[in-house]
Amino acid sequence: MKNTIQILCFSFLTQIALGQGSFAPSAGQTGSTAMHKDSSSFVAWIDRCTVRRGLQQINDTSLGFANVGDSSDAFGKADGTTVSLGDGGEAIMELSQPVFNGPGYDFAVFENGFTATFLELAFVEVSSNGIDFFRFPSTSQTQVVSQVGTFGNLFATEIHNLAGKYHVNYGTPFDLDEIPDTGLLNKFAITHIKIIDVIGKINESFSTFDSSGKAINDPWPTPFGSSGFDLDAIGLIHVNGINSVKQEKLVLSIFPNPAHDFLTIESNLPISQVQFIDLTGRVFDYQNHRKIDISGLNSGVYFVRITTNSQSYVTKLVKK
Repeated sequence: MKNTIQILCFSFLTQIALGQGSFAPSAGQTGSTAMHKDSSSFVAWIDRCTVRRGLQQINDTSLGFANVGDSSDAFGKADGTTVSLGDGGEAIMELSQPVFNGPGYDFAVFENGFTATFLELAFVEVSSNGIDFFRFPSTSQTQVVSQVGTFGNLFATEIHNLAGKYHVNYGTPFDLDEIPDTGLLNKFAITHIKIIDVIGKINESFSTFDSSGKAINDPWPTPFGSSGFDLDAIGLIHVNGINSVKQEKLVLSIFPNPAHDFLTIESNLPISQVQFIDLTGRVFDYQNHRKIDISGLNSGVYFVRITTNSQSYVTKLVKK
C-alpha cells in the first residue's frame, strides 16, 4: 500500500509539473522543444527593436504604462535583461539580414519567466515588407473557468506557438512552415518580427484569443512596471548569408545572373536540393543541381534556395 501511495503521489506531482495538454513539455523534459541560449543553432541575434508599451493593467489607466527596460535590452544574446511590453504592448524587430524558411525551426523568442510554470505569453508575427504581418497559428489549452492570478501557473504542454512558453534562458522556437502561404509573405526573406503581449484576462471585454477563437488565460493582473510579456532576446537560426550549422563553410558560385535559359551552380559541398521561389511564394523544385534549365520559368525575380546536408543559402535571381 505504501508503494502504491508513493506512485500515486509521484503521478499527481508529475501532472502538476507538466499539465494535461498535448504539446511539448517544459525545458528539460523529454520531448521539449525549448532551445537554450547557448545552442549552436543560433547564428545571430536581433539588434534593432521598436517598442510600443501597453498599460500596466488594461482596465486601470491610473497605473500608467509598463516601464521596465528599454528596446536595447532586447538586443543581443539572451541574458535575462528585458524590456516589458505591458498589457497588449508590442515590439517590432527590423532584421539586419533576412530570416528564411529553412529546415526545422527558423528563430526562437526568449522571455524571463522565473519558473517553468510562471509564464507570460505573447503572439508572434512576421513580415517580408514591414507592412503586412502574419501571425503564427497559436493554441491555448489552459482552462478558462477561472482567471490565472498574478503569480499563477501555466503549463507548457497546454501552449503552442506562443512566445513565453519556456522560462528564462530557454527560447520558444518558431517554424515559418506553420504560417499559411500567402502572396503577401515571402517566407524566404523575412525582414520583420513582431511580438504582441497576450492580455491574459478572460473577461470578454479584454480577452485575447488563440487561432481557434478561445480566450487565452495567463497571469493577470500584473499591476507593476514589468507588466506583460518581458522580451529578452530573439535568436535567429536561418539567416540569409550565414551558415545555419557551424560546419564546413559553404562556397557557392551562381551564374549567369540575370539568366535566360540555363543557370549554373558550382558548390564546394554536395547539394541536396535546389528550389526557386517567386514573389507570390510559389516553389519550383529542380532535380539537376548543377546546370539547370530555367527556360520554363516566367520572366521576373526569384529567390533561389540551395540546400546541402547541413546548411542552406538563399540568393536572388533575375530571370530574363
